[in-house]
Amino acid sequence: MSLLTRTRRWAVVATVAASAAVAVAPGAVAAPPAYGKAAAQAAVTALVSQQRAMGSSAFLFGSGADWSVHAGAVSGQENRPIGDRDHFRIGSLTKMYVSTVVLQLVGEGKLALDTGFGAYLPGLATGTTNDDTKITVRHLLQHTTGIAEYLNVMAALPTNWWRTYDVTGHAKSGLNQGSQFAPGSKYSYSNTNYIILGLIIEKLTGRPVAQEIAERILLPHGLGGTGLQNAGQQLMPTPYVTGYVAVPFVPVRIDSRSQDPTMAWAAGAMYSTATDTAKFLDLLLGGALLPPALLTEMKTPLPGGFYGLGLSTYELPCGVRVYGHNGAIPGYLTFGFRAENGRKAVVLTSVTPAEEPRVKLASDAVTAVVCS
Repeated sequence: MSLLTRTRRWAVVATVAASAAVAVAPGAVAAPPAYGKAAAQAAVTALVSQQRAMGSSAFLFGSGADWSVHAGAVSGQENRPIGDRDHFRIGSLTKMYVSTVVLQLVGEGKLALDTGFGAYLPGLATGTTNDDTKITVRHLLQHTTGIAEYLNVMAALPTNWWRTYDVTGHAKSGLNQGSQFAPGSKYSYSNTNYIILGLIIEKLTGRPVAQEIAERILLPHGLGGTGLQNAGQQLMPTPYVTGYVAVPFVPVRIDSRSQDPTMAWAAGAMYSTATDTAKFLDLLLGGALLPPALLTEMKTPLPGGFYGLGLSTYELPCGVRVYGHNGAIPGYLTFGFRAENGRKAVVLTSVTPAEEPRVKLASDAVTAVVCS
């Protein structure tokens, strides 16, 4: 089984294609799998030499003998590899943090998984064909709402990366496109779901979602390299990796380091480091952040599927099961997964769009690391 067959991407528009949210499902292996450090090195090298990444690095944590492999550079101005403490935009790995806060609120009795979201955000879906009494918090977490994608065009235009948005407008943009299918009837990845979850967090707590993530997860556990910035904060803390969008058909890459966090917000605007990502996966999957029953809910995928409540799960070709997420936001492609035996793979690559060859190579690097 492979981490790759299906990808869910932000739209590719004109000559600037900027994939920004990726979820992948198991599928057939085209060739015998390769494991270990040499195989991981081959994958990240190919991402740079064949797929136009400025840099790519893969990290193994939790093995007792951790290692990393690198290709390319952290930016066009700084000729060193991407390190484990460099800040990197993690895209849809943000969803693991948001879903953790949501499930903590469930555990505190402030929220119910099987209640329609209209109970928490009355009026948001008014005038649309999305039924907020039937679309539950669970549906939002597992992408089974039928709510359309708000990011279909937005992320493809660089001038949109620097705009400051009213995030409620993102939710309304997705809702106003009309219901795509009956709630709970199938899986279809939509970033709008997590914008709505962010709004629910803020409504219930009376505080910004960034503050809730920080005070519930980051600060108590020493994740100082991770955060969700405020509107107008368009550069990550230093040191950071510069992302690049590869323009199709021409040898041009667009520097995407500056992005306003309101573009992807609770769906994908967080930054982190490889070290912090590995630590978060340990905290979450080791039971430090959620009660056992809610962690089990989070880890349990849809029947026949791979996506739980903000968390993906796959069985790798070596027979090891992993949990985590991947994501992309203009210029940054990230994979973060933890095996049941505690081994963790974090793969950081500074290029989008998240086209299949790039996603496959990053997936191969995860397999090579975990199965080594």
